[in-house]
This record gives sequence, structure tokens and C-alpha cells, in this order.
Amino acid sequence: MRPVPFFSEHHAMTLFRRAFYLAIGLTFPGFWVVHAAGFGAFLYRPLQSFFHSNAVGWPSLITALLLYMMAIICFETCFRLLRSAHP
Repeated sequence: MRPVPFFSEHHAMTLFRRAFYLAIGLTFPGFWVVHAAGFGAFLYRPLQSFFHSNAVGWPSLITALLLYMMAIICFETCFRLLRSAHP
């Protein structure tokens, strides 16, 4: 009988995925605050002009959510490609 490894590749990938989502969850509020303060303001200016609004709260929230969703989609795509690439 072969010994079962204590920490397999599957567990490492699962741990990496959980750490990614933990980092995403912990950094989002801070990123939203920095984004609303003007970092990357060119991303939410079109929303402000489209809705004729001077508010920065909800347009920056929408664009921050879109940025984080794009990061999650890219991560999940790479994660699933790596998982299916192993024999």
C-alpha cells in the first residue's frame, strides 16, 4: 500500500483558492474607499456624466465591484484550467 500524502496537490489548490477569496473579501472595502477618493476616477466618470450626478459613492462602488468581478473571473478561469490540466 502506498502511504497517503499528508498535504496533497488538491489540498494546496483548495487552500490557495480559499486564501484568494479571503484576500478579496478583506481588501474590497479599503479598495472602494481609495477608489472613491479619486484613485482610478476615470472609471466612474462616465457613470457620473450619464446620470448627471456629482456623487462618487455609488458610481465608485459599481466600478469597484466590476473590477473585483473581473479579477474573480480571471482567477476562476485560471484555477479551472489548471485543475483540468492535470492527468
